Amino acid sequence: MPPVETRSSERGAILVFVAIAILMLMGFLTIVMDFGISWVSRGQAQNAADAGALAGAIARAYDELDDPPATGGEAATSAEQGAESNNVWGQAPVAQVSWTCPTGVAGDCVRVDVYRNGQFGSASLPLIFGKLLDITSHGVRATATAVVATGNATNCMRPWAVADRWRERNPGPGERASQLGDNFQRWKKVGNDVVLDGTTPDIYTPASSDSAGSGYQLPSDFGTEVRLKSGNPNSNNEAMTPGWFLPVRLPDGAGGYISGGDDYRDAIAECTGNTVTIGQYLPLENGNMIGPTAQGVGLLEGQDDAANWDGEGVADSCAPTCAPISPRIVPLAVFDMDEFQWRREKGDWTSAWGSNPSNPCPTGGRCVRVVNILGFFVDRMEGNDVMGNLLSVPGEFVLGAPSVGGGASFLVNIRLVR
Repeated sequence: MPPVETRSSERGAILVFVAIAILMLMGFLTIVMDFGISWVSRGQAQNAADAGALAGAIARAYDELDDPPATGGEAATSAEQGAESNNVWGQAPVAQVSWTCPTGVAGDCVRVDVYRNGQFGSASLPLIFGKLLDITSHGVRATATAVVATGNATNCMRPWAVADRWRERNPGPGERASQLGDNFQRWKKVGNDVVLDGTTPDIYTPASSDSAGSGYQLPSDFGTEVRLKSGNPNSNNEAMTPGWFLPVRLPDGAGGYISGGDDYRDAIAECTGNTVTIGQYLPLENGNMIGPTAQGVGLLEGQDDAANWDGEGVADSCAPTCAPISPRIVPLAVFDMDEFQWRREKGDWTSAWGSNPSNPCPTGGRCVRVVNILGFFVDRMEGNDVMGNLLSVPGEFVLGAPSVGGGASFLVNIRLVR
């Protein structure tokens, strides 16, 4: 009979495969669980850094205008709290704040570095299976930079064009040559021509991209109370005084311009949603609009009844519940007084002025050129005058439109750049 074959026992062989499989599963679990924690935390850390940078930039734009901001000041505190209020894997990170702009970025920057990796007193991320593979710790960090840049446009312009500041050199009774005068005197009509008014005419220099000019500036004019006095756009000799403003017609979004008392009143109370840029010409209304001005201001005040100026800023506002900022903080156009007075004296609204085009007025009548845009808190009416305070206001940036610098920009454009 043939020999009987004997086989060695295979019992227990599966344990070898199970052991190998367990090691592999542990490796997969380490990757899936611990790497998953790291991946989720990385996104949370970036969100925290972004929030901190934006919060710091907002504070730097509106609350603390010193450059650089103070250590422990409003901007630094807002940036830290904005970042650390966003948990990273269930625990607050540690935020470090600095003011360095990335290469090629101009403006006032806020950089926030967020740590959840054991650095600067932060906690490391938890390990679930990594310790089994002799991984002792892991963590994440993130960085973000926001810049407070200047804007040159707004889609919430109110229909007021305000006289800018000038340097008084032609003082009238009771005025000194070094003070702000009560009547801008630069051009006068002689015969059929327009000439400089006297041997020392007043000096007005509009703000430009590299100069603040002679007009309103930040931070020196932050909070300045201004009395806006309604002017007559049809007058040829009405005095151009501090706070003198002209009612203007704003773009209607369809290639034309709003016109009339009702549209003018509504444009005071609400954003038109149509962009106005620095350098743009705006046509004047046909009358001084005293009644619609009071009506529009009343509607505007009703949107934030309790808001008031407390000497440092707007207090007791309904914002941010009712709106991102108080509805009573509005953008106002500043117009080129030099060009306007020359055109008014000469009666010429079609000739070129310097590098500006001929026939500049969009509707063929009188117009003004926007040289800056101010932020203005509408406080109250006193008689026919509008009282309020100067401050910064959110703005847009339109490529190709002129910008102003040197502290003259009241329009703030905040954006993340890294």
